[in-house]
Amino acid sequence: MKFTGYMYIDGQLRKGTMKLDGGEYEFIEGISNDGLYGTLIPMPVNAHTHLGDSFIGEEPAGTLPEIVGPGGLKHRRLKEASNPTKTKYMGQSNKFMEDNGTISYFDFREEGIQGIKNLKNSYRDFISPVIFGRCSNNTDNIDNVLTMSNGIGISSISDIDYDEALDISSKTHRRNKIVAMHFSENKREDIDKVINLNPDILVHGIEAKNEDLDIVHNHKIPIVITPRSNIFYGKRPNYKKFINQKIDLMIGTDNVFVTEPDIFSEMDFLYRYQRFTDYISPKTILRMAIDNPRKFMENNNLKVREKYIFFKNELLNEYQLITKKHYFASENITHY
Repeated sequence: MKFTGYMYIDGQLRKGTMKLDGGEYEFIEGISNDGLYGTLIPMPVNAHTHLGDSFIGEEPAGTLPEIVGPGGLKHRRLKEASNPTKTKYMGQSNKFMEDNGTISYFDFREEGIQGIKNLKNSYRDFISPVIFGRCSNNTDNIDNVLTMSNGIGISSISDIDYDEALDISSKTHRRNKIVAMHFSENKREDIDKVINLNPDILVHGIEAKNEDLDIVHNHKIPIVITPRSNIFYGKRPNYKKFINQKIDLMIGTDNVFVTEPDIFSEMDFLYRYQRFTDYISPKTILRMAIDNPRKFMENNNLKVREKYIFFKNELLNEYQLITKKHYFASENITHY
């Protein structure tokens, strides 16, 4: 297939013509007279989800720990619900992301081996999740969890015995798998203890101080932010602090029962939220959802066969892409 117009390549929109052939592409500068005319971008990645709670319909009341902490609303409802119910609504979340042009998502998978099975039973070949599993009880063997997943998703050092976390991290890295973890989401946590767990990717960090983020940068660990979820819980950080510390920043949507997994709405919210506090450009936000997750995946030997979103007969800039994606007609380009 051949496309001409604005092509998103290496973090920027370029005027040119792109020929897609299997998993490869050829790009030539300048708009040609043949090919489909419009704007072509790689599908974004949702870098943080919890799909297991997609079935929960009640309004979450209370504080962050009361809603998603150990023993909180989410975990009580997860224990009460059947596996078919959880799988059904995970599938609905997957379809929602597929329809909106999401190529992959990084899911923190609660409920151990059964939680991973529920997720794997919920999606088709279109979307490729990166699964961060978790042992849920004494019958779950971490080696089995690692065999079925891409790594381990640790809740936080505030929620788990630290010696246990050290053991989990060591076993995960011995298997050449990924250690992902939340940190400093609700309160500032000891950054030295966090770094000592040798995480490959961190989530939130909204209560971290600049000196903490400086250490994260020095260890070249990317961070994922979830702005709409944070605002729901009353958290109003300045996300520019991560950029100022030169951290590779990604963006995700967090718990589905709090925020629908629409990565374009997440980008739109971040742009509006920061516009008059500490401006973050649309180009930078697009990189959080397209380029930085791919860099992380490549660094961790996670393969992605590219899929694209095409806006026919529209030459769109970065601002339009993150604030008006749903306004312009688009189609997912998945076979070529």
